[in-house]
Amino acid sequence: MTPSPFSTESLVFDGRTYQIVELTEFGFKARIEFSASQRRGKGFLALDAAKVPVEFRVRSVAEGISSCSFVNIAIADTELIRRHLQRRNRAGGGLENRSYDELASGNFDGSKPSESANSDTVEITDPKQKTYVKSFALMALMLAMVALVVLAIVFLRSRSTLSINSGALAGNSIQVNSNIDGEIVEMLVAAGDVVRKGDLLVRLTNPEVIAKNKELTAQLETAKATVIALQKQKDLFAMKLKFATKKLQLNREVAIKELEAARNMSSSAMAAFNRLRPFAQSGAVTQLELSEVENQYLAEQSNVLAKENLLTQIEFALEAAKKGVLIIGDRVDDALGKIQTDLDIALAQEGELTQLCELSAKSKSGLEVVAPRDGTVYVAYRQPGEFIQIADELVGLSYPGETWAAGNVSAGQASRVLPGQPVQISIPALKRRLDGVVMAVGHRALYSKGFYSAEFRGVTATDVPIKVYIEDLPENIPAGIRLDMTINTGFGLKWLDESLGYSLQPVGSKQRRVGNEESKVSSSTQVTLVTVPEVDKQ
Repeated sequence: MTPSPFSTESLVFDGRTYQIVELTEFGFKARIEFSASQRRGKGFLALDAAKVPVEFRVRSVAEGISSCSFVNIAIADTELIRRHLQRRNRAGGGLENRSYDELASGNFDGSKPSESANSDTVEITDPKQKTYVKSFALMALMLAMVALVVLAIVFLRSRSTLSINSGALAGNSIQVNSNIDGEIVEMLVAAGDVVRKGDLLVRLTNPEVIAKNKELTAQLETAKATVIALQKQKDLFAMKLKFATKKLQLNREVAIKELEAARNMSSSAMAAFNRLRPFAQSGAVTQLELSEVENQYLAEQSNVLAKENLLTQIEFALEAAKKGVLIIGDRVDDALGKIQTDLDIALAQEGELTQLCELSAKSKSGLEVVAPRDGTVYVAYRQPGEFIQIADELVGLSYPGETWAAGNVSAGQASRVLPGQPVQISIPALKRRLDGVVMAVGHRALYSKGFYSAEFRGVTATDVPIKVYIEDLPENIPAGIRLDMTINTGFGLKWLDESLGYSLQPVGSKQRRVGNEESKVSSSTQVTLVTVPEVDKQ
């Protein structure tokens, strides 16, 4: 038998070619040993005449063979690998690889028929040989008829089914992503672990974040100490100002009384002067005595002016004290204003540093990734030692609830898909097959409740999303897994669909009752029951 043209599959990596031992659409095993630090790589697969660029992650190395899985592989490249595997599996012996001449001549060993066998003038005289040739001619005719029947079935099936090869199990699942750059120190969970909200999943480290947090914390403590010191200075000056104000008030009371006494003395002196003035004109009082009384009066007037001036100064000092300015003699002390200015600046710095410390604390808290809710870990994307960036996925969580299959169809084929159509679901990674029903098409599928990753929103903007309900989903199938779907769309011919028993199906087994009667739809709609969850129609 001629060797299969697909028997050689190789990996080209770092300019060298390595033999592939086993190849699947999810990864490969190759005769290559990677170092402990080299866990990821990029290269391309040499498959037949095609070269498929791949990025892979090393899962394990044993006995010189490395097991690797594809990372971030494009859907188109996955299709190339899948078609290659299909061709390889079909390659090999069998009657389907023989020509009609070989079948008719009975040549099964691959040798060329003799010239006499190929000549139109050769006469076969042996009866056994004639029977032998007739039997093989009949076999060739039967094979041709079988081939025609198979082609007819394939043609009819292509008219009644629609395949989707880029689906995924969606629904109640979430990805836990990193909100900070850092290196993974410890992965605390693995696939299958049950976690509670707040449980620690991954521990990261980032020396820059830690150092910045310490620096900001120290600056905040300094700013707080400055605010406390300035507040104490302000309190001390306020106390000093309080005592000075009280003393000024006492001095004001004394000054008022002294001013009243001086005015009384001035009034008495003026009365004595006025009383003696007529006697001086008559000669009863000498001019010298009158001058002495006049001088006494002028002295009392000067004393009144001095007391009034002192009272004005005291009242001015009291007014300044109300505004925080302390006037002692000829010295003006405005320390409170400077202290208040410094205090305002220190308080502003403290507030700014507090906000920066809060942001830094959030960044530091991001080094410990916790579970956002209860659930089960269905995949751990990373390993200790990897450096990750913001928004990189770390862990996938699934939780109980409604789960469905999500996929896309081209805009040209979307009109063939209707809610209620039966769907056959295949999960290649687990070699499982499930049954489903189309639940929604278009925007109802895209915006329905639950997780729907942008990764499955179609290759082009014209792709139409669909949602497929799975009634009996085994618990051991993780959310997010890739799957293939085949939708039974029918032939579109009423008489043919009715003769084959094709009809739309209800979504789910729970029926909702309206009053005491089951809600039913006429047979022309081909949907017999209104179910929960309800069928979404565009």
